[in-house]
Amino acid sequence: MIALVTGDDGFIGTNLKQLLVAENVEVRGFSRKKGLDVLNAGQVDSAVKGADLVFHVAADARPAESVLKPAETIETNLRGSLNVLEACRRHDVPLVYPSSCEIYGDSKAIITEETPINPPNPYSASKAAIDRICFTYWKSYGLDVKVARFFNPYGPHQQLNKIIPTFYAFAMRNKPITVYGDGKDTRDYTYVSDIVRGLWECRDLPGGEAVNLCTGVATTNLEMAHMVIKALGSKSKITLTPYPEIFGGIKYQVGSNEKARRLLGWSPKVALKEGIPLTIEWLREVGV
Repeated sequence: MIALVTGDDGFIGTNLKQLLVAENVEVRGFSRKKGLDVLNAGQVDSAVKGADLVFHVAADARPAESVLKPAETIETNLRGSLNVLEACRRHDVPLVYPSSCEIYGDSKAIITEETPINPPNPYSASKAAIDRICFTYWKSYGLDVKVARFFNPYGPHQQLNKIIPTFYAFAMRNKPITVYGDGKDTRDYTYVSDIVRGLWECRDLPGGEAVNLCTGVATTNLEMAHMVIKALGSKSKITLTPYPEIFGGIKYQVGSNEKARRLLGWSPKVALKEGIPLTIEWLREVGV
């Protein structure tokens, strides 16, 4: 099998590539570092042609920054994804699209795939639009496209401005850790190996389907800060501070993975108590 992975040098792409190689899949990488851009329709078409499966991971994935640069984020994500969809349609290649829990917005209730979409920032709006456009390509053209909605992936190769690397950088130096709001914001953190395994397994989903990849466990920001401090044996104190004036985030989220369990037999294998030390080990290796 030949699998095209757009954004193969990013957080998800790097981990997905490692899994695919272990599965004896020939990986065709596609990234700006290779001089390739999803905004270039010709390059996308050439890359898709001859592939057996496409994982379109490339994206401008910066929710907070998207509030400051909405047009840039939306154009990159929408136009790039449309180029991939059109190429897959022309060459009849199945597509697995990684969507995001961000599309759901705030929810104190457990989020299922039927929860209404309510994106709070330009990034999540672009992901919501593409998520539904994928469904449209299945409905209108019969394209074999499936959607995986990630809940807060973390682990090796993630962006260093995310919560665990940020808390780690301060805790390693015994400096105060800043937590926004009252610290009770919740997230459903899913270790990256579970995420990419779910992506791979999504190839077997029926066309047009979408599933949540999540743990079903809510963790507050305060709990996360305490876990990082404990894992490092740090003396850091926690400081609460008001949200920034421009805040493109979400306060409460936890997902249901029942549909992924039912359709794929997928379930998360790495709990936070195991995933945080694994992430810290990688952060130490890269010298954060």
